[in-house]
Amino acid sequence: MAGHGGVLLVSGAVASGKTALLRAFGERASAAGALFLQATASEAESDLPLGVMGQLLLGADLPGADAKRAARLVDLMAVAAQIRRAEGVLPAVVMNEIPGLCGIVLEQARERPVVLSIDDVHHADGHSLECILYLARRLDTSRILVVLGENSGFLAGNTRLHVDLLRLPGCRNIRLGPLERHGVAEMISGFGDEGWGTRQLVSDLHRTGGGNPLLTRALIEDRRTADGGGCGSAALVPGEAFAQAVTTGLFRSDMSTRNTAWALAVVGPDVPLAELVEVLGTSRESVHRSLRALNDAGLLDSGWFRHEAGRTAVLRSLEPAHRARIEARVAQVLHEHGEAATVVVQHLIAAEPIDAPWALSTLLEAAERALADDEVELALTCLRAARDTCTDARQSVAIRAELTRAGWRLNPATAARHLPELTADALDGGLGARHTVELVGHLLWFGQADSVLEILDAAERGGGAGREAPGQPAAQASRRLDCVRSWMAYEYPGLPGSARARARHGDDERSGRTPARSPHQRAATLMKAVLDGAGDDVVVRAEQILQSTRLDDSTLTALVVALNSLVLADRLDTAALWCETLSKEAAERGAPMWQALLAAVRSRIELRLGALAAAEQSARLAVTLVPPEGWGVAIASPVATSVYAHTAMGRLDEAAAQLAVPVPESAFHTPDGLLYLRARGHYYLAAGRPYAALDDFHACGDLMTRWEFDVPALVPWRTDAAEAHLLLGDDDRARTLAQEQLALTGGPNAGAAWTRGVSLRVLASALHPGRRLSLLGEAIDTLRERGHRVELARATDELARAHRELGNGGRARALARKAQQLGRECGVRVPRVSPVADTGNSLPAEQPWPPGSRRGADELSDAELRVATLAARGHTNRQIADKLFITISTVEQHLTRAYRKLAVQRRADLAAKLSPVPVPVAGSGRREGHREGRHEGRKDGGARDRLRVV
Repeated sequence: MAGHGGVLLVSGAVASGKTALLRAFGERASAAGALFLQATASEAESDLPLGVMGQLLLGADLPGADAKRAARLVDLMAVAAQIRRAEGVLPAVVMNEIPGLCGIVLEQARERPVVLSIDDVHHADGHSLECILYLARRLDTSRILVVLGENSGFLAGNTRLHVDLLRLPGCRNIRLGPLERHGVAEMISGFGDEGWGTRQLVSDLHRTGGGNPLLTRALIEDRRTADGGGCGSAALVPGEAFAQAVTTGLFRSDMSTRNTAWALAVVGPDVPLAELVEVLGTSRESVHRSLRALNDAGLLDSGWFRHEAGRTAVLRSLEPAHRARIEARVAQVLHEHGEAATVVVQHLIAAEPIDAPWALSTLLEAAERALADDEVELALTCLRAARDTCTDARQSVAIRAELTRAGWRLNPATAARHLPELTADALDGGLGARHTVELVGHLLWFGQADSVLEILDAAERGGGAGREAPGQPAAQASRRLDCVRSWMAYEYPGLPGSARARARHGDDERSGRTPARSPHQRAATLMKAVLDGAGDDVVVRAEQILQSTRLDDSTLTALVVALNSLVLADRLDTAALWCETLSKEAAERGAPMWQALLAAVRSRIELRLGALAAAEQSARLAVTLVPPEGWGVAIASPVATSVYAHTAMGRLDEAAAQLAVPVPESAFHTPDGLLYLRARGHYYLAAGRPYAALDDFHACGDLMTRWEFDVPALVPWRTDAAEAHLLLGDDDRARTLAQEQLALTGGPNAGAAWTRGVSLRVLASALHPGRRLSLLGEAIDTLRERGHRVELARATDELARAHRELGNGGRARALARKAQQLGRECGVRVPRVSPVADTGNSLPAEQPWPPGSRRGADELSDAELRVATLAARGHTNRQIADKLFITISTVEQHLTRAYRKLAVQRRADLAAKLSPVPVPVAGSGRREGHREGRHEGRKDGGARDRLRVV
């Protein structure tokens, strides 16, 4: 500056602080009295002749004459360059005018020092660079300082500028490196946040920002935002400012570097350099240079992003169409290099459509692998992409079938939309045997049994249509169809011909013509053993299935059948252990449908064990994991458990709410429909509607008899109906039904402890107290051995009642307390155990009514007293209704409330409570009354075989 000038070339990575340095130097030069001429080159103006020189001269504070002269020369040279420019050669007029244009700067330098500052000189146009070189060669005698800033990451497009400048004696090259840790600490203090300057924070900022000033500043801003502008202890989490800084730095880099960053972000961290080079379609040297530039810029560290937020920002800067092209290229390269389908498909999904056979096969292979690895969402995504690109009609059918199978694991309701198309394909013979079997299961799930029969009939007419391959033997296809029909006979016993199909299956099994190989065949054989009442054989077969079958989509139903068979065989502990094991596996593998079905089974086990609250929670979990619309006909099972549990706990309003859940009509062709009818019947009993309860119980009996599917361990409808008759005072009919049920359960060791215990208890209730003790003792022993706590509590209460009526007060009190304790353990709010309060041998047991309330006839309302008095005198329900001019249903309700208030369970006990009312005469009148009342009840509650949910 004291008579001679120089050139300063400031190099550095993108956003390394070059612009800030040039700006600060310019401010100091202006303050010292120098003429500061500045310009910023840009990639968009790199082809504009004299664009940079025009910025320097036309934006400077030049005298009027010099300003006009500069404008004229710039215009003249720009026009001449555009007209006569030849590739690599400047026209003569331009070369002649350069001295004149640069002379303006030289003349200004005679009066005062001149500083020329050009930022991003790597974007400068060629004509302006010639002017800079012209001035640089005359700096020894001129007070001109040329300060240039360049991005070192750009390709050396201006090689001549570098060569000519760096050989000049007055030229210096400064290279800016990344910030050190102390520089990061100073930057923090520059924000006025000295309290932030902890070693850990400085280290985190330095590691994440790579020492790049732009990225570091953005990280500090994000942390200030997270801290609300304070100096709190918020973690360093890159945010929007960081993402914007990454995008800014990326677009200030050259195109080669941007492409490399984009390709690297798409392809992932483990790609070899050779494959990245192939994706970019450039040279290895170019990729090396770009990676080095990204490392210098602080975005990468050893060839990969320092923070995932950096990669996310780079991907976000990509135009969707451009990214789809990169993804397609990456997928192709990875496929050609033999990468696994699950790796390639990650890019195929996001790529633009690829019309190549390998793409479709890769999607299908990846979907199969993903489903095997329990990545259902990935499998569905692959299958949807395959469906959208497949042009082969037959293959499209198979893809739809796979979409249904994969979606079923999450929610059958969403997968059901493919069923109509698949049904049409199956009827046309275009569906493979495996997919046909799966389709049959899906259709049965939603109660479409008619469609299933059509498919099976069409397959039989076609001689085994739906084979997996043209060479598949017809006998093999026929065996598949026979297996499906035999399975349907147990899953849908209400279908026409199911009983004959079960009988034929039994004959084939005994003759050895159909060996049980598949889980479904073995499950069908297991159900045959359940129907035959072979208790020990049921347990053996069920455990064989559970031990040898892996949980998957095709075996889930067979495993559920095995668990339910253990429940019916009263092996509750074994069933609970297996159910817990399978439920954990289903949860670990992320299969909501599997979890839901197993939760429904667990609720039935807990119900048998007397864990009423747990049973209700498991049933609720089942319909939470899969909503009711996804359950199809099987919704009857969790709803039945929930209704029964709520009823037993005295929560009738909640039980009624569960009865409002829609149950398909076709559910009543399945065993689950029987469970629903039984649960609803017990709700009606608790709600004071015994005739409606009888309708449901006898509907169960009618169906099971018609189906030849009378399994007392599933639904003991005779004892259920007997309880309703006891409530109506018809002891004779109750006794007959209980004896029939007991005869069907076999001996004490027949494997039907629950059914036998219930039957013994109900039969005892219909007998004289002196004959009850032995039956109830056996019932208690049987139920205690198998852990049926609710029924154990009821049997214990009945035994307490029998001892009380026989005058054994001490024994009655002890048993009553035990019954109440069992009831509380089960969660029964108002136990069915009856408090014994009698003169002479009264029991100080807990009462189901509030303390201090009345326990005699004066507690009844006038209407209840009138009905109870007539009932005690032996009148039938119809006769009472006729005398009082009310309906039979109203009589039932009054009687039920009277029973509850007086703590009695039958008409025979009303006389003692309503003394001095005479004891009613039991006999034919009561049976007649029941018969008439039941007829009337049908008009009120519906016909016995009416199965619609009400």
